[in-house]
Amino acid sequence: MLHSEGRRMQKLFWDLSLLEEKISSAVEDVKSFVEECSQVRKRSKQLSEMLDTLLCFINSTQVPLYFRPIDCIVSTVKDNLELALDIVSKCKRRRSLLGRLFTGCNATQFHKLFNLLDASIRDMEWLVTVYDPKNGAMGPVSNKKSARMVVWSCIATAQMARKLDDRIHTAKLLASLAVAEENDEYKELIFEEGGVPLLQQLLKKTSSVEVEAQITVANALCLLATDEKRKDFILKEMVSSIVNRLSRKSPLMDQIQAVDLVSSIIEHKELKEYHLIRENVIWRLVTLLSPEESTETNLQTLELRIRCSKALLKLALGSVKNCRTLTETKGMLCLAKLVETEQDELQSNCLMIIKEITTLAESNEEFRHSTFKTTSAAAKAVVHQLLRVTEEFDTKLKIPAIKSIGSLARSFSAKHSQVITPLVSQLDNANQEVALEAAKSLQKFVCPDNGLKMAHSKSIIESNGIPLLMNLIHGDKEKELQQHGLALMCYLAKHVENREALIKAGALTALETTGCKVAAEDRMLNKLVTEAIEQLRSNRTDDNKPQEPESSSECSIKQIFMENSKAAFGSLRCGSNVLFEKLTSLPQKLQVKPSSMENRCEMGLSVVSYLRNKRISHSPRRLRDVMDHLGARLAKAVAQNLWLKNIDKQSTKKLIRKKFGFIIHKFCQNVKCKYW
Repeated sequence: MLHSEGRRMQKLFWDLSLLEEKISSAVEDVKSFVEECSQVRKRSKQLSEMLDTLLCFINSTQVPLYFRPIDCIVSTVKDNLELALDIVSKCKRRRSLLGRLFTGCNATQFHKLFNLLDASIRDMEWLVTVYDPKNGAMGPVSNKKSARMVVWSCIATAQMARKLDDRIHTAKLLASLAVAEENDEYKELIFEEGGVPLLQQLLKKTSSVEVEAQITVANALCLLATDEKRKDFILKEMVSSIVNRLSRKSPLMDQIQAVDLVSSIIEHKELKEYHLIRENVIWRLVTLLSPEESTETNLQTLELRIRCSKALLKLALGSVKNCRTLTETKGMLCLAKLVETEQDELQSNCLMIIKEITTLAESNEEFRHSTFKTTSAAAKAVVHQLLRVTEEFDTKLKIPAIKSIGSLARSFSAKHSQVITPLVSQLDNANQEVALEAAKSLQKFVCPDNGLKMAHSKSIIESNGIPLLMNLIHGDKEKELQQHGLALMCYLAKHVENREALIKAGALTALETTGCKVAAEDRMLNKLVTEAIEQLRSNRTDDNKPQEPESSSECSIKQIFMENSKAAFGSLRCGSNVLFEKLTSLPQKLQVKPSSMENRCEMGLSVVSYLRNKRISHSPRRLRDVMDHLGARLAKAVAQNLWLKNIDKQSTKKLIRKKFGFIIHKFCQNVKCKYW
């Protein structure tokens, strides 16, 4: 026993012994309620004897004592003995009936006093039993005891039992009380009565304490962290203990045990993003997940890495903060490497972590841009492994890989066609679940929200996607697979520039027949199918309409534009200055009235002067602005100055669109003048 605590206890018990002697002396002189006072002395004597026994146990113990129940119970005993002395003292002399009524004692007071003394006797019996060194572990306490005494019993035995197994047993019992979420009373009592430091001490014991017991203790501590103040107090010590054991210098079994504790802690959702865990634990797990290559890899090392991957997956689920920390600790490169070199459970877990990271990146634009930059070596390594898994591995791994690629759809540029082709090939996979995920992922490349939907649609068609989609729509497939294949076909019909390939492959017929049936029960899909059918029908109508014979002026226009449109488009890519020269020289080649030549040249020069004064750069984005501006002026000049006054309005419009190419058609779309 501690020296200061020993002196305090000695004085307290000495005071109680003197109090009992005073009660015995007072009982000898009582004049009224003699029998009742005799019962008071009997009970006081019993309490005094138990106090002496308890003091002997305290003085002889060799382990640190838990004083909280002693202080509380002995303090109550003292109050009850003082009350007993006061009541007995009032019975020393005889009083009249009226005096006894107002200043003396009565049977009711003695009855209450007996109840208080009996309660103190029961409490002291419990104390003597708990602090008796011969008893060892107490085990479960009777339900007849109060919740406070149950907690006291667990803490006292867990702290003072001689055998470690006994301490673990009662610590697990204490933890189970905290785990009982329906009873918050136990959580408050464990915190108030000093159970938290005891549980924290047990976590620091490494090889001596079984894993199951430590996990139970960790769960108890997590449940006790009910507010921010307690959370810092409890978790700071926990994380410090765990981080020390996650070091590579620690024994392998200690590392495995610490990883299990991390997994246990992050099961509590309110704690998985706790800053101490995010800042101190994640990078430790990544380090253990990717140890330096060695000639000897035993089963324990593999088990450690598997458990690290499971813990990281739990940390990543639904948490952008944790995923950001994971990617900032070179975790992406590590995961890509493990997907490439490992197999079975470890490989699968790493792939699932990547899937979770990409899923969060899909919904968080800032995280996606910062993590999956086109120049990022880690991002390139991850995408490379995702494509490899999509093409080479079995269904279990293909599905998360395909989902991950789809989640990154808005991260790929138009030139990344190598990402599209593997997905398209999976539309023909015999496993319909794989084909379904491929269709879902491809939709993300061509949906209206993707700014490069037209380029990606072209890549899907060039990757032989149309015949595979036709098989999905017409084949004996699951309804969900048919619906997603149909939606993908509709997006292609909406976004491709040249729909002839779709029409020739029978897409229009498929949409008009099977498509309408598949989409009948889905309002959004039905609307999408209707729009696609209208667009394909419009394209077919334009192509099948008889062409009008070309006049000599139309032939001349056709020849001139065919000669110059390709060069003009190439010039646009090279720079605006070259394009200006082409456009200003173009009127000299046209067959027009001599009297209007000067005006046309002035128009071309004024356009060039205007754009140069605006200092328009040669960047692709600014060049698009140049094309839009020049398109309107060029088309207007053609309409005003060429011999087109006698040509029908609609036929001229279609002629330019069909014969002179897409660029000129776009130019003319921006023009409104009386000649059209």
